[in-house]
Amino acid sequence: MTKNYFNTKPMYSLLFVLTCLTSCNGQIKQVAQNDHKNSISGQAKIPKPKEANKDVHIVTSIEDTDGHLWFGSVGEGLFKYDGKLFVHFGMEQGLISNSIYSILQDKAGNVWIGTNNELSRFDGHKFVSIPIVLSNNDQSYLKNSNNSSKPPENKVWSMMQDKKGTIWFGTDDGVYCFDGKVFTRFLDNQTVINKDSLSLKGIFSILEAKNGNIWFAECAGEGVSKFDGKTLSKIIPYKEIRRTDRIIEDKQNNLWLATAFKGIGKYDGKTFTQNIFKDHDMNGSYNILEDVNGNIWFDTKDGLGFYDGKKLNIITEKDGIIVKDFIPILLDKAGNLWFSSKGMKLYKYDGKTFTNYSEL
Repeated sequence: MTKNYFNTKPMYSLLFVLTCLTSCNGQIKQVAQNDHKNSISGQAKIPKPKEANKDVHIVTSIEDTDGHLWFGSVGEGLFKYDGKLFVHFGMEQGLISNSIYSILQDKAGNVWIGTNNELSRFDGHKFVSIPIVLSNNDQSYLKNSNNSSKPPENKVWSMMQDKKGTIWFGTDDGVYCFDGKVFTRFLDNQTVINKDSLSLKGIFSILEAKNGNIWFAECAGEGVSKFDGKTLSKIIPYKEIRRTDRIIEDKQNNLWLATAFKGIGKYDGKTFTQNIFKDHDMNGSYNILEDVNGNIWFDTKDGLGFYDGKKLNIITEKDGIIVKDFIPILLDKAGNLWFSSKGMKLYKYDGKTFTNYSEL
């Protein structure tokens, strides 16, 4: 799978029709679906992908407030794991697309699914299709050349809900905000001082730091930027970082950045260090996360890597399992790490043992 915005390197990082249209606040178009329980059964392991999707990855995951795990793939839809069984959701169950790039559970308990064709939302019973449409229904920004009222496809690469409850969406077309009723374009807000005239298109990762600053990592030539509540500023130029797939904040408030072509980057609030682990080939990583012990995990060309605060450790083989192409996707509430690899392979690591959750 390729994050086909500007670069050609595959992206395994942080992708749902419908029949009866209604509208909510003039903003969210919904289509009723049958309760998923009527038509879906679970299975103990994630099935092998169909032949055309044999190299498909799980690229995004969350744990919801009930302790269920959600896994999104690019091509094989969505899986929900309750600790015993995996339940599959695809377009047949109401998703707007089977290619999923991002997942978020909001404060109300709804699960949002960002796809290659805008959004689906699951309320616990059904999926609804949610087009990103502004409150004045002005479609001109979509550059829809045939003047149709239907918006073109807009990939939703990333999502984040901030402390105030606003949901932020990073898309090919720019950054959008949803307040629970209407969508707005972030950069349409006249109070935002856009210091560097940024467009914020192709945002692969959005982070609200502990101090309230909001960070945007992108692929389209603008690097990494920060919004401090008043001013949007470019912090790390694109030439220094190139495409950035993930940005996280560690327990010491440092930012770690998984980049596609410039290795792992670190920003301590003042200084950006490129390729901090001195990878000679400047190979990038697709995802990065911190475990309960403060170790920073990411994928490398040589194997699964983690930094323990003193040195970089590479796991090339563990318990007879080849982990060279593993991508970290989730730290669950019990402290387990989850990893994916091509062919819809999924493994859990409890600190000692890797357990396979996919069909062999």
